[in-house]
Amino acid sequence: MLNPTISLKTSLKNGGAVAGIFVCEIRSPNLAPLLDAAGYDFAIFDMEHCSYTMHDLSYIIPGFRGFRCQPLVRVPAVRREFFQSVLDIGVAGIVVPMVESAEDVREALAMMKYPPEGRRGLSFGCPHTLFQGQDRDAYTRMANDNLVLVAQIETQKALDNLDSILAVPGLDVAFIGNTDLAISMGHPNNLVEGPVRDAVRHILKSAKARGIAGGGNFVNPEFVGQFYEDGLRFISLDSDIERLQAGLQAGMDTLRAGLPQYAKPAAQPPKNSNF
Repeated sequence: MLNPTISLKTSLKNGGAVAGIFVCEIRSPNLAPLLDAAGYDFAIFDMEHCSYTMHDLSYIIPGFRGFRCQPLVRVPAVRREFFQSVLDIGVAGIVVPMVESAEDVREALAMMKYPPEGRRGLSFGCPHTLFQGQDRDAYTRMANDNLVLVAQIETQKALDNLDSILAVPGLDVAFIGNTDLAISMGHPNNLVEGPVRDAVRHILKSAKARGIAGGGNFVNPEFVGQFYEDGLRFISLDSDIERLQAGLQAGMDTLRAGLPQYAKPAAQPPKNSNF
Protein backbone atom coordinates (compact mmCIF):
# COMPACT_ATOMS: atom_id res chain seq x y z
CA MET A 1 0.00 0.00 0.00
CA LEU A 2 1.35 3.45 -0.89
CA ASN A 3 2.77 5.41 2.02
CA PRO A 4 2.95 9.19 1.43
CA THR A 5 5.48 9.57 4.24
CA ILE A 6 8.11 7.62 2.26
CA SER A 7 6.97 8.66 -1.21
CA LEU A 8 9.62 8.60 -3.93
CA LYS A 9 7.72 11.39 -5.66
CA THR A 10 8.01 13.63 -2.59
CA SER A 11 11.76 13.05 -2.41
CA LEU A 12 12.19 13.87 -6.10
CA LYS A 13 9.97 16.95 -5.95
CA ASN A 14 12.11 18.25 -3.10
CA GLY A 15 15.23 17.86 -5.24
CA GLY A 16 16.53 14.81 -3.41
CA ALA A 17 18.44 11.98 -5.03
CA VAL A 18 17.20 8.40 -4.76
CA ALA A 19 19.17 5.26 -5.55
CA GLY A 20 17.94 1.82 -6.48
CA ILE A 21 18.56 -1.26 -8.57
CA PHE A 22 17.06 -3.23 -11.44
CA VAL A 23 15.84 -6.66 -10.38
CA CYS A 24 15.97 -9.33 -13.07
CA GLU A 25 16.31 -12.75 -11.43
CA ILE A 26 15.76 -12.81 -7.67
CA ARG A 27 12.34 -14.11 -6.64
CA SER A 28 12.58 -14.08 -2.85
CA PRO A 29 9.84 -12.63 -0.60
CA ASN A 30 12.72 -11.41 1.59
CA LEU A 31 14.20 -9.20 -1.11
CA ALA A 32 12.63 -6.04 0.35
CA PRO A 33 14.33 -6.17 3.78
CA LEU A 34 17.58 -7.22 2.09
CA LEU A 35 17.60 -4.16 -0.20
CA ASP A 36 16.31 -1.91 2.56
CA ALA A 37 19.14 -2.98 4.88
CA ALA A 38 21.62 -2.18 2.10
CA GLY A 39 20.21 1.36 1.84
CA TYR A 40 18.36 1.17 -1.48
CA ASP A 41 15.42 3.54 -2.04
CA PHE A 42 13.76 1.58 -4.85
CA ALA A 43 13.82 -1.64 -6.85
CA ILE A 44 12.71 -1.84 -10.49
CA PHE A 45 11.33 -5.26 -11.45
CA ASP A 46 11.99 -5.75 -15.14
CA MET A 47 9.13 -7.22 -17.15
CA GLU A 48 10.52 -5.88 -20.43
CA HIS A 49 13.72 -7.92 -20.72
CA CYS A 50 13.33 -10.43 -17.90
CA SER A 51 10.99 -13.33 -17.20
CA TYR A 52 8.93 -11.99 -14.29
CA THR A 53 5.25 -12.87 -14.40
CA MET A 54 2.35 -11.42 -12.41
CA HIS A 55 2.46 -14.58 -10.29
CA ASP A 56 6.12 -13.87 -9.45
CA LEU A 57 5.43 -10.24 -8.58
CA SER A 58 2.37 -11.03 -6.47
CA TYR A 59 4.69 -13.19 -4.37
CA ILE A 60 7.46 -10.58 -4.02
CA ILE A 61 5.89 -7.10 -3.99
CA PRO A 62 3.89 -7.45 -0.74
CA GLY A 63 7.17 -7.91 1.12
CA PHE A 64 8.03 -4.24 0.47
CA ARG A 65 5.24 -2.90 2.69
CA GLY A 66 6.57 -0.96 5.63
CA PHE A 67 10.08 -0.51 4.22
CA ARG A 68 11.71 2.63 2.84
CA CYS A 69 12.76 0.73 -0.30
CA GLN A 70 9.89 0.99 -2.79
CA PRO A 71 9.01 -1.38 -5.67
CA LEU A 72 8.50 -0.21 -9.25
CA VAL A 73 7.90 -2.28 -12.38
CA ARG A 74 9.23 -1.73 -15.89
CA VAL A 75 6.31 -2.80 -18.05
CA PRO A 76 6.83 -4.26 -21.54
CA ALA A 77 4.70 -1.64 -23.29
CA VAL A 78 2.07 1.07 -22.82
CA ARG A 79 -0.97 -1.20 -22.66
CA ARG A 80 -3.74 -1.35 -20.06
CA GLU A 81 -3.22 -5.02 -19.17
CA PHE A 82 0.37 -4.27 -18.18
CA PHE A 83 -0.64 -1.34 -15.94
CA GLN A 84 -3.81 -2.32 -14.09
CA SER A 85 -2.72 -5.57 -12.45
CA VAL A 86 0.78 -4.27 -11.66
CA LEU A 87 -0.65 -1.19 -9.94
CA ASP A 88 -3.18 -3.26 -8.00
CA ILE A 89 -0.48 -5.40 -6.36
CA GLY A 90 0.88 -2.25 -4.74
CA VAL A 91 3.82 -0.88 -6.69
CA ALA A 92 5.04 2.68 -6.12
CA GLY A 93 5.41 3.48 -9.79
CA ILE A 94 5.75 2.43 -13.41
CA VAL A 95 8.79 2.57 -15.69
CA VAL A 96 7.86 2.81 -19.38
CA PRO A 97 10.47 1.80 -21.96
CA MET A 98 10.96 3.29 -25.42
CA VAL A 99 8.95 6.47 -24.87
CA GLU A 100 9.13 8.42 -28.12
CA SER A 101 6.34 10.99 -28.01
CA ALA A 102 4.21 13.17 -25.78
CA GLU A 103 1.28 10.88 -26.59
CA ASP A 104 3.17 7.93 -25.07
CA VAL A 105 3.49 9.86 -21.81
CA ARG A 106 -0.13 11.00 -21.83
CA GLU A 107 -1.37 7.46 -22.44
CA ALA A 108 0.80 6.07 -19.63
CA LEU A 109 -0.49 8.71 -17.23
CA ALA A 110 -4.09 7.99 -18.24
CA MET A 111 -3.69 4.30 -17.42
CA MET A 112 -1.81 4.99 -14.20
CA LYS A 113 -4.12 7.58 -12.63
CA TYR A 114 -7.66 7.31 -11.35
CA PRO A 115 -10.43 9.56 -12.76
CA PRO A 116 -10.72 12.43 -13.27
CA GLU A 117 -6.99 12.57 -14.08
CA GLY A 118 -6.90 9.21 -15.86
CA ARG A 119 -8.70 5.98 -16.70
CA ARG A 120 -7.41 3.54 -14.07
CA GLY A 121 -10.13 1.17 -12.88
CA LEU A 122 -11.01 1.18 -9.20
CA SER A 123 -11.01 -1.91 -6.98
CA PHE A 124 -10.37 -1.98 -3.24
CA GLY A 125 -10.39 -5.79 -3.09
CA CYS A 126 -6.74 -6.07 -4.11
CA PRO A 127 -3.34 -6.09 -2.37
CA HIS A 128 -2.68 -2.38 -2.98
CA THR A 129 -5.29 -1.53 -0.31
CA LEU A 130 -4.54 -4.57 1.88
CA PHE A 131 -7.99 -5.80 0.80
CA GLN A 132 -9.61 -3.11 2.93
CA GLY A 133 -12.29 -0.58 2.09
CA GLN A 134 -11.10 2.97 1.62
CA ASP A 135 -12.57 6.42 1.34
CA ARG A 136 -12.78 6.53 -2.43
CA ASP A 137 -11.97 10.19 -3.01
CA ALA A 138 -9.19 10.35 -0.41
CA TYR A 139 -7.53 7.17 -1.66
CA THR A 140 -7.66 8.03 -5.34
CA ARG A 141 -6.19 11.50 -4.65
CA MET A 142 -3.41 9.96 -2.56
CA ALA A 143 -2.58 7.41 -5.26
CA ASN A 144 -2.63 10.00 -8.05
CA ASP A 145 -0.36 12.27 -6.00
CA ASN A 146 2.23 9.63 -5.10
CA LEU A 147 2.59 7.12 -7.94
CA VAL A 148 5.77 7.75 -9.95
CA LEU A 149 5.95 7.68 -13.74
CA VAL A 150 9.39 7.06 -15.23
CA ALA A 151 9.75 7.53 -19.01
CA GLN A 152 12.77 5.99 -20.69
CA ILE A 153 14.41 8.19 -23.31
CA GLU A 154 16.40 5.76 -25.43
CA THR A 155 15.99 6.47 -29.14
CA GLN A 156 16.88 9.21 -31.59
CA LYS A 157 13.15 9.82 -32.11
CA ALA A 158 12.70 10.41 -28.38
CA LEU A 159 15.65 12.79 -28.44
CA ASP A 160 14.09 14.67 -31.36
CA ASN A 161 10.77 14.90 -29.46
CA LEU A 162 12.34 15.61 -26.08
CA ASP A 163 10.80 19.05 -25.53
CA SER A 164 7.25 17.84 -26.15
CA ILE A 165 7.79 14.71 -24.02
CA LEU A 166 9.03 16.74 -21.07
CA ALA A 167 6.21 19.26 -21.48
CA VAL A 168 3.52 16.73 -20.47
CA PRO A 169 2.37 17.53 -16.91
CA GLY A 170 2.73 14.59 -14.54
CA LEU A 171 5.98 13.07 -15.75
CA ASP A 172 8.30 12.48 -12.78
CA VAL A 173 11.52 11.04 -14.24
CA ALA A 174 13.22 11.21 -17.63
CA PHE A 175 15.31 8.03 -17.50
CA ILE A 176 18.10 7.70 -20.06
CA GLY A 177 18.59 4.31 -21.69
CA ASN A 178 21.94 5.22 -23.11
CA THR A 179 22.84 1.81 -24.55
CA ASP A 180 19.81 1.76 -26.84
CA LEU A 181 20.17 5.50 -27.40
CA ALA A 182 23.74 5.02 -28.62
CA ILE A 183 22.62 2.30 -31.03
CA SER A 184 19.76 4.46 -32.30
CA MET A 185 22.10 7.43 -32.76
CA GLY A 186 24.65 5.29 -34.58
CA HIS A 187 27.48 6.15 -32.17
CA PRO A 188 29.59 4.20 -29.67
CA ASN A 189 28.19 4.11 -26.14
CA ASN A 190 30.81 6.44 -24.68
CA LEU A 191 29.99 8.59 -21.65
CA VAL A 192 33.49 10.00 -21.34
CA GLU A 193 33.23 12.06 -24.52
CA GLY A 194 31.33 12.26 -27.78
CA PRO A 195 27.73 12.55 -29.04
CA VAL A 196 26.15 10.12 -26.58
CA ARG A 197 27.60 11.92 -23.58
CA ASP A 198 26.39 15.22 -25.06
CA ALA A 199 22.90 13.76 -25.54
CA VAL A 200 22.82 12.46 -21.97
CA ARG A 201 23.73 15.86 -20.59
CA HIS A 202 21.17 17.54 -22.84
CA ILE A 203 18.39 15.23 -21.62
CA LEU A 204 19.31 15.73 -17.97
CA LYS A 205 19.58 19.51 -18.24
CA SER A 206 16.33 19.79 -20.20
CA ALA A 207 14.49 17.72 -17.60
CA LYS A 208 16.01 19.71 -14.75
CA ALA A 209 14.85 22.97 -16.34
CA ARG A 210 11.26 21.67 -16.19
CA GLY A 211 11.51 20.38 -12.63
CA ILE A 212 11.70 16.73 -13.75
CA ALA A 213 14.24 14.37 -12.23
CA GLY A 214 16.83 12.89 -14.57
CA GLY A 215 17.57 9.19 -14.29
CA GLY A 216 19.97 6.54 -15.49
CA ASN A 217 21.30 3.05 -14.82
CA PHE A 218 24.97 2.80 -13.90
CA VAL A 219 27.35 -0.11 -14.25
CA ASN A 220 30.12 2.18 -13.03
CA PRO A 221 29.04 4.31 -10.02
CA GLU A 222 31.87 6.75 -10.75
CA PHE A 223 29.74 8.28 -13.52
CA VAL A 224 27.06 9.35 -11.04
CA GLY A 225 29.00 12.36 -9.77
CA GLN A 226 29.78 13.52 -13.30
CA PHE A 227 26.11 13.99 -14.13
CA TYR A 228 24.68 15.06 -10.78
CA GLU A 229 24.88 18.80 -11.47
CA ASP A 230 23.15 18.23 -14.81
CA GLY A 231 20.07 16.95 -12.96
CA LEU A 232 20.67 13.27 -12.26
CA ARG A 233 18.52 12.36 -9.26
CA PHE A 234 16.96 8.94 -9.98
CA ILE A 235 19.94 6.59 -9.92
CA SER A 236 19.90 2.86 -10.59
CA LEU A 237 23.09 1.05 -9.62
CA ASP A 238 23.14 -1.81 -12.08
CA SER A 239 21.12 -4.99 -11.51
CA ASP A 240 20.79 -7.85 -9.04
CA ILE A 241 22.64 -10.07 -11.53
CA GLU A 242 25.67 -7.78 -11.77
CA ARG A 243 25.81 -7.10 -8.02
CA LEU A 244 25.57 -10.81 -7.24
CA GLN A 245 28.22 -11.68 -9.80
CA ALA A 246 30.51 -8.93 -8.51
CA GLY A 247 30.20 -10.18 -4.93
CA LEU A 248 30.78 -13.80 -5.91
CA GLN A 249 33.74 -12.84 -8.06
CA ALA A 250 35.31 -10.74 -5.29
CA GLY A 251 35.14 -13.67 -2.91
CA MET A 252 36.77 -16.03 -5.40
CA ASP A 253 39.47 -13.47 -6.26
CA THR A 254 40.36 -13.23 -2.57
CA LEU A 255 40.47 -17.00 -2.30
CA ARG A 256 42.75 -17.37 -5.31
CA ALA A 257 45.06 -14.63 -4.04
CA GLY A 258 45.60 -16.65 -0.87
CA LEU A 259 45.92 -19.96 -2.69
CA PRO A 260 48.24 -19.42 -5.68
CA GLN A 261 47.95 -23.09 -6.65
CA TYR A 262 44.18 -22.83 -7.06
CA ALA A 263 43.13 -23.36 -10.69
CA LYS A 264 42.07 -20.12 -12.31
CA PRO A 265 39.33 -19.88 -14.96
CA ALA A 266 39.92 -18.44 -18.40
CA ALA A 267 40.08 -14.67 -18.52
CA GLN A 268 36.73 -12.94 -19.04
CA PRO A 269 36.24 -10.05 -21.45
CA PRO A 270 36.11 -6.62 -19.78
CA LYS A 271 32.70 -5.23 -18.89
CA ASN A 272 31.24 -2.03 -20.26
CA SER A 273 32.33 0.74 -17.90
CA ASN A 274 29.48 3.02 -18.92
CA PHE A 275 25.92 3.03 -17.62
